[in-house]
Amino acid sequence: MFADIESKYEGNLHIHAIKLGSETSWKYRENDLVATASTIKLPILMHAAMCVYDGYLSWDTKITLKESDKVGGMGVLQHLNTPHELTLHDACYLMTAISDNTATNLVMDVVGIDNVNQFIRTFGLTDTKLFRKAFSPNTEDSKVFGLGQTSASDMLTLLSEIYRPNKLPLSVVNDIRSMLSKQTDQVSIPRVLPHGWSYEGKTGRVTEVRGDVGYVKAPDGREWLLSMFCYGLTTENWSIDNDGLLAIAEATKRILDL
Repeated sequence: MFADIESKYEGNLHIHAIKLGSETSWKYRENDLVATASTIKLPILMHAAMCVYDGYLSWDTKITLKESDKVGGMGVLQHLNTPHELTLHDACYLMTAISDNTATNLVMDVVGIDNVNQFIRTFGLTDTKLFRKAFSPNTEDSKVFGLGQTSASDMLTLLSEIYRPNKLPLSVVNDIRSMLSKQTDQVSIPRVLPHGWSYEGKTGRVTEVRGDVGYVKAPDGREWLLSMFCYGLTTENWSIDNDGLLAIAEATKRILDL
C-alpha cells in the first residue's frame, strides 16, 4: 500500500506500524535489512536504562569527556573544552534528543557494545546489531550498514517493549520515554502531525538512509507505533526536503489517516 508513495521518491520504504488497541497493522518490506544510522541509539538507551535499574550504573555515574573522545557529525560535546565531566543521564539525553555522536560513544564505552547486542537478543531479535562506535573505522561486519543494521520489524518490537512493556519494568519505561519525548528532530514523522498531537521517538540519518522510530498519540487518545525507514538513497541532501524524509512523512499521513 506504499508503492505509490515510494515511486515518487528516491530509495525504498521499509515500514512496520501498528495502531495500539485495535492492533491494525501496516507492513511493507518490514523484514528487509536496513542501515540504522542513529536509530540504533534506541537499544543503546534501553540497555543503559536497564543497567541503572539493575544497579550496575546510576544516572549520576560520572563520565569524563577527553579531547580524544570527540567525533564529528551531530552534537555539542565536540565543541566543549576538555576535560569536561557529565553524568550518564546527560550523555543519554544528548545521545537521544540531539543524536550527539560523541555522547553516544561515551555511553557505549560505559555499557559496552557486546552488552548492547546481548540485550537486543533478549527480545528474540536477530536482525538488529550494533557494529561499532560512531566515526570509528569500519569492521568487516559494518562495511555495508555502518554503525548498525536492523529491520523495521525489529525496531517495532523494541518500541512495543517500551509502550506495551512485557520485560521492561515501569520505571525503566518511564526513563526511556522521558528521553524520547525530548527528541528535537521533527522533520519526518512529526512534520505532518496536527496541533495537539504528541510524538516520542528516535531518528537517524546518513546519506543512504532516513529512519524514524516513534510513538504518536492523538488528542482523542488514539495511539500508534511507527517504525519507518527509507533506504537506498544516493543523493547527498541534508535539507528537510530530503526524499527519505518526505517519503516517511507521506507514509505517516496515510497510516494516521490525516
